[in-house]
Amino acid sequence: MTIAQFLYKDNNWAELQNQGIEQPNFVLCFGQRELIEKGPQLDFIRSKYPDTTILSASTAGEISNESVEEGTIVATAVQFKSSSVKTCSVNLKDFKNSYVAGLELIKDFNKEQLKFVFVISDGNLVNGSELVEGINEILGKNIPVAGGLAGDSANFNKTIVGLNDDLNEGNIVAMGFYGEKLQVGFGSKGGWGQFGPERTITKSHDNILEEIDDRNALDLYKLYLGDEAKDLKRSSFYFPLSIIDGQTDNAIVRTILSIDEEKKTMTFAGNMPKGSKVRLMKSNTDNLLQAATEATANSIENLEEENILSILISCVGRKEVLNKRLEEELEAAHEGIQNKKPTFTGFYSYGEIAPFEGFLKCQLHNQTMTVTTFTEKE
Repeated sequence: MTIAQFLYKDNNWAELQNQGIEQPNFVLCFGQRELIEKGPQLDFIRSKYPDTTILSASTAGEISNESVEEGTIVATAVQFKSSSVKTCSVNLKDFKNSYVAGLELIKDFNKEQLKFVFVISDGNLVNGSELVEGINEILGKNIPVAGGLAGDSANFNKTIVGLNDDLNEGNIVAMGFYGEKLQVGFGSKGGWGQFGPERTITKSHDNILEEIDDRNALDLYKLYLGDEAKDLKRSSFYFPLSIIDGQTDNAIVRTILSIDEEKKTMTFAGNMPKGSKVRLMKSNTDNLLQAATEATANSIENLEEENILSILISCVGRKEVLNKRLEEELEAAHEGIQNKKPTFTGFYSYGEIAPFEGFLKCQLHNQTMTVTTFTEKE
């Protein structure tokens, strides 16, 4: 496996590394929405690798092997020796819901030889929980899936995902990986602490939360936050909810996307099913950074080769909380992978898709550092 990486910044493309790549199997392009959506900036990659699959996504921040960026594009080209990839894409607007879109996205993959599926989805229109349910319905528990939801800085206006020249809102792209020598590892950690009693969701609709313990959820949330509730749009990043939905004993973190003061409801990045158990969470910067180290360490546990690619997908909420210490999250990720020779790429997202530890079945996560690492055995 050989890798090359390029960075578009200040109106110029620069080569960050090149291991002698000739004809890549695919290129990942993560960048600011305005650059991905409208500009000619991707023409450089298209002309350099004219016959290569290009998967593009808008972000809330870009991750290269060297730094965390904003207002850039990070392009990472990967060439396998013997492994191969197949791509499929759909647009949510062609289906009645995200679940059906997930079914259609995955149905044409040859599952007998499929090692792993990488998914990048629109992060604004798509219901990530429903999308994952559709994917799991087809793939079951035997084929791992990872990826994330595209971002739009902290604007939440619209997100763009693309396969080759098809760059549009509502797109969902899946890349299936095949090959006997291909090795894939995963890690997903949050580092958030819980506080307050465990409570039960008593009224909700999909990802809209209305009542907890038969009390208005927004009023209860504000009561716990106290003075922090004065700037709820900002403070909600610092106080997500953990949820156990009855399908597993593992708690999933959920981030608040928006608040309706008139209806007194909260809209989350994933579904909030009635009957689920929830607790408030709070941040500790050192714990968030330690989680990044543990996530990358977990992703390489069973990988034999030194030359690896690690795709880091971290939540926009973590970016807000880490603030001036954001670059330390990339440093923490490097700490977990010291005995390898990694190339890092990735982005800050509106949601992360990854298996739970010890399980292959994927879930939608928020506020995590999710790492997918792969390599090819020599």
